[in-house]
Amino acid sequence: MGGHRRVAVLLALAVVLAGCSSGGPAAPPAPPTPSRTPQELAADWTGAVCGALVPVLGRLTRPPAFDLRAPEATRAAYGTYLAEGIAETDRARATLAAAGPAPVPDGDQIAEQVRGDVADLRASLVDAKQQVDGADPADPISLGRTLVGVGHLVGALLSSAEVVRTLNGSPALRDAYARTPACGQLQHAVAPATTPVPAPPT
Repeated sequence: MGGHRRVAVLLALAVVLAGCSSGGPAAPPAPPTPSRTPQELAADWTGAVCGALVPVLGRLTRPPAFDLRAPEATRAAYGTYLAEGIAETDRARATLAAAGPAPVPDGDQIAEQVRGDVADLRASLVDAKQQVDGADPADPISLGRTLVGVGHLVGALLSSAEVVRTLNGSPALRDAYARTPACGQLQHAVAPATTPVPAPPT
């Protein structure tokens, strides 16, 4: 009987040691990550859209100085201004593509419309830059009229706020737009008369 008892004790000890060598009992599973509400997802997406556009509008609302006493420098400054605006739209388009569809009904269509609005803005800026690049600095009056036209064009693009109308077309996104800080910045940027337009040359 004593021998059997020793065997039983040794077997029990072996089991204990085996448990220790395996690291003990498994850790309890991590609690599941709480899922975000539809309203939070809509706010995330809308904030990403507005955040992508704020730098575009921020650049376009800061045109260069308008000085026809230095026509070549003025034309070059406007060319740089428009080129930087175009570059900002390209960055915005990449961000919008990464954001994917809006997390609301017809989300694919809304995302496509937003991307189309930004593509239209870019095309208008490219056209404006071509006009500036083609203007003759030796004719300050003609150059001045071209730059005035560009100023009016950019002002119209900002005040039309096509992206804002697209976002507000969905009730879920309209609410998210009203509550998202980046969209508040965007709304401020597209307020009327934020872009100075040079006076027509005489």
